[in-house]
Amino acid sequence: MHWTSQNEAPMMRNGLLALPLALLLGLLALGSASAVEAGAALSDIGQKTFAAAIAFAAAVASSGFGLARAGSAGLAATAERPEVRTTAIIISAFAEALGIYGIVVAFFILGAS
Repeated sequence: MHWTSQNEAPMMRNGLLALPLALLLGLLALGSASAVEAGAALSDIGQKTFAAAIAFAAAVASSGFGLARAGSAGLAATAERPEVRTTAIIISAFAEALGIYGIVVAFFILGAS
């Protein structure tokens, strides 16, 4: 298959990765829904762990995506104009902070009674 741009190949790969993950998440939700219908209630710690895992995974995936975009753009801008280096580092730090917020939210979910 011939790609017209370098950026299309990774985007296609990300799209192909998102589909199986969405299907897996749907199967997990379907399995837990059928278990509840059958009368087997999910444990409270299991629900908290699952919610914390989803919060952490979403935050870290978003942080990685944002850091990849902001970091590459920041490096390109710094190569052309060195005076924008500090701004590029600050913008990348915002993307990293998103992952840290995900960890904090996961700990809050696990610590809630």
